[in-house]
Amino acid sequence: MEKLRRPGVRRLGLAAAGAVAVTALVAAVGVGRADSGVRYDSRPEALAFGKEVYHFDTVGQMTATSHLVVLGTVSSAVPGRLGSVDEDPAAVGGDIRLRAVTIDVSDVLHNPKNLIIPARITLEEEGWDEEGRGYVSNNVAWSEVGDTGYFFLRRSGGVSDPYTYQLASSDGRALVVDGALRPSNADNDLATSITTMGPTFLNNTVVAASGQVAAGTLTESMPTAELPQPPEGDGE
Repeated sequence: MEKLRRPGVRRLGLAAAGAVAVTALVAAVGVGRADSGVRYDSRPEALAFGKEVYHFDTVGQMTATSHLVVLGTVSSAVPGRLGSVDEDPAAVGGDIRLRAVTIDVSDVLHNPKNLIIPARITLEEEGWDEEGRGYVSNNVAWSEVGDTGYFFLRRSGGVSDPYTYQLASSDGRALVVDGALRPSNADNDLATSITTMGPTFLNNTVVAASGQVAAGTLTESMPTAELPQPPEGDGE
């Protein structure tokens, strides 16, 4: 795959163009200021890399820093809203189109605010650049319909829906494939630990860490990058 240079700090935020409802989008033709005449690749053709907000050494740290951890299955993935991946959107040439991934939740493992979690939630992930080229961010492959696994999530900024999330980091998805775990970014150190766990062990590790968070003995990690964080809301 071609490599796209993404200078600066990675951030999923609402671009100046504003939000566009997912239901108003068409997969082949873009909608909004950045999308005039743009057609989106059906598959990623490039790789993009950037600094991440959080780095985790353990699954427990990643759990404590997540607003929600669920076991679920991807039921759909469509073009979503316009977004930016850097502090200065102009630094990367403009807006990107996010992918809106629907996850059917089968179990909630970490929910520190004891929210009522709906049967379906939305995961936002990077998808297309301003020219419509599909790309993979920090080695995390696009979510595909039928993917089943564990999702470590933080609430997306700039959206009114409290059940719209992004991965806590590029380590934040662990798929269950043939009874084993497939980490989302095999190049990260935490991936080695995840691959040695079975799904049941990972499940129990998350539940135990969630209990430590509730007891106040485990706290979230500090950001490794200096950038504004979305204000805490009811969905966090």
